[in-house]
Amino acid sequence: GHCMDELNRLELDDMLREQLGKKPLMGVCLGIEALMGHSEESGGVQCLGAFPGDTVHFAAPDAQPDGVRRKIPHMGWNQVRQERHHPLWKDIAPASWFYFVHSYYVVPSDERHIAGTTDYGVRFASVILRPNVFAVQFHPEKSQSAGLQLLANFLEWDGAA
Repeated sequence: GHCMDELNRLELDDMLREQLGKKPLMGVCLGIEALMGHSEESGGVQCLGAFPGDTVHFAAPDAQPDGVRRKIPHMGWNQVRQERHHPLWKDIAPASWFYFVHSYYVVPSDERHIAGTTDYGVRFASVILRPNVFAVQFHPEKSQSAGLQLLANFLEWDGAA
């Protein structure tokens, strides 16, 4: 909610929507959530709408589908499974470990947007993409060699899938 309020207040929301199809963009953590159509955060808020779908809260620790009790927020290292080929995955192992800090996750309406998944009581989309946009739920800057490689790949990326 605060993120979208500030983007709207600073009149950056329309500029971001306009640039989505023109220049490569990487959304990180809150960035992936802001790119969705809607978020449950802050009592519900409309987001940038770059990806149809929602940002939802993890189930309560005692209500996990697999019955295992997990802390919320999801904080620490977890694996990201690459679900489709993409230039930003260059030189990154298919099930590499990245660092997460979040209580919400994205649920894209179109599974073709999912480029990576992670398990934390539920399998969720931890990487989504579309032309010129690659967004991650984790923090590449805190993810050691795999994260640094992802950032290096982004600097070389022309926006094509």
